[in-house]
Amino acid sequence: MERLRRILGPLGLVLVIAGGLIYGILSSSGWPAVVPLVIGIALVAASAALNLRGARSEGSKRNARFGINAAVSILAFAAILVLLQMLASRHGVAFDTTANKRFSLSPQTVKILDRLGKEVVFTCFFKADAPDRTALADLLREYADENPRVKYSFIDPDKDPVAARRYKIRSYGTIVVESGGSEEQIAQTTEEKLTNAILKVTRDTKRIIYCLTGHGEKSIDDAQPAGLSGLKSSVEAEGYAIRNLLTLRDSIPPDCAILLIPGPEKDLYAPERGMIERFMSGGGSILVLIDPLVDVPRLENIVEGYGIEVTKSIVVDRFAKLVSGNYLTPVVNQYGKHAITEGFKVASFFPQVRALAAAKEKPAGVEIEVLASTGASAFAETNLAEALKGKTRYEPDRDLAGPLAVAVVAKKEIAPSPARNVGAGGGARNGRIVVFGDSDFASNAYLDLSGNRDLILNTIGWLAEEEDLIAVRAKDPVSQPVILNMRQGRTVFWLPVVGLPAIVGCIGVLVLVHRRRSA
Repeated sequence: MERLRRILGPLGLVLVIAGGLIYGILSSSGWPAVVPLVIGIALVAASAALNLRGARSEGSKRNARFGINAAVSILAFAAILVLLQMLASRHGVAFDTTANKRFSLSPQTVKILDRLGKEVVFTCFFKADAPDRTALADLLREYADENPRVKYSFIDPDKDPVAARRYKIRSYGTIVVESGGSEEQIAQTTEEKLTNAILKVTRDTKRIIYCLTGHGEKSIDDAQPAGLSGLKSSVEAEGYAIRNLLTLRDSIPPDCAILLIPGPEKDLYAPERGMIERFMSGGGSILVLIDPLVDVPRLENIVEGYGIEVTKSIVVDRFAKLVSGNYLTPVVNQYGKHAITEGFKVASFFPQVRALAAAKEKPAGVEIEVLASTGASAFAETNLAEALKGKTRYEPDRDLAGPLAVAVVAKKEIAPSPARNVGAGGGARNGRIVVFGDSDFASNAYLDLSGNRDLILNTIGWLAEEEDLIAVRAKDPVSQPVILNMRQGRTVFWLPVVGLPAIVGCIGVLVLVHRRRSA
């Protein structure tokens, strides 16, 4: 009896704690959790009764009461923990403390979900033990918490082959996204892919971007570092269509949402200039990427008609040597107050960029805003021949001092025009133009560098009058480069590689000398 009395109490507490863990932390219900709880409570009560009955002296009775009080306190504490866990699981609040908000929905996703007016259903075909299933379920739960119109379910293709055949599923890990009569299948579980799928199935029409060709422009079909195939993939992922356009032969189609002019090496012909000007006067939008060291006066005249000055210069930034590796790739981290750059907090890199400026005297009805600027350490070298030789220095009487605009946006009020010039909301469109002094920043070599991709895609979203696409997009959690300047790089090298081993070595030598002296 004495041995039984000693075993019952601890055994009961162990069963109570096990049942609480199964029910609370592991979110299980039913007999696997209830049975240990009930048995544990019964054993604790039996142990308390036996201790009180077996106590003979006043001291032993006092000890028994203390033991009972301790057991009751432990049970009460365990009950409180289980209750708190239940409340947290049903009404949980999460805080993302990572520097880049890795475990939070991106601002773009939040914008799209807040404006989502249709029900979107995710049907995920995953095996029950698939490693990506839990992470995807957590991500979709965040989508559903943001907007209850988002529904999701998981189906094991092996257990429900009928559903797999109905959706024509050919591989595990396929996600079917449906809204209305539209359907999209994706095979990746990233936030970017999920959000882009929502855009594709909820859009009524697909906007078309036409890319000007025939003047040595960068090609959207070129997969080399200087090409724009990466940009093409990015805009297509957000629901746009992008096509080539040769204005030497064809006119600008009426379904053109944006005319992209990506770094021409030769100037426009006079008929092309007139065609583009008519397109803009009818409420069209154009995106001009105009490189330094090229002479394109007709294109510059179109841009200047909207109050955007294009200087014949190349920007030199000595501070950029520490970050980007050369003087001709300025680091841009100053942005204007505009919808394109709202909430934009990352730097952009522009390899070989010319300086732009907003005209002091604005044309009638035109609103101009500097979109991105260099720091004060940069200047615009106007002697291009010297810049190409690598011999450049700031001369106040000739060069332009920083900060310098490298991207300028303008919008012009357009009188009511034919039905083809309507905006995303059905109303009359404004003529919109954005000019960058460089085209390389959007090329395959630099598109994924820091904020370049977000900047160009935000610009396209604004030109297409789709403000829900203007935000910072989800980042790849694997690719998080750390950019150090020269001093930081030396510090990171000397402290862990040289300093710490040297300190340990010195301590070892001192210990050895001390032992020899003591001996």
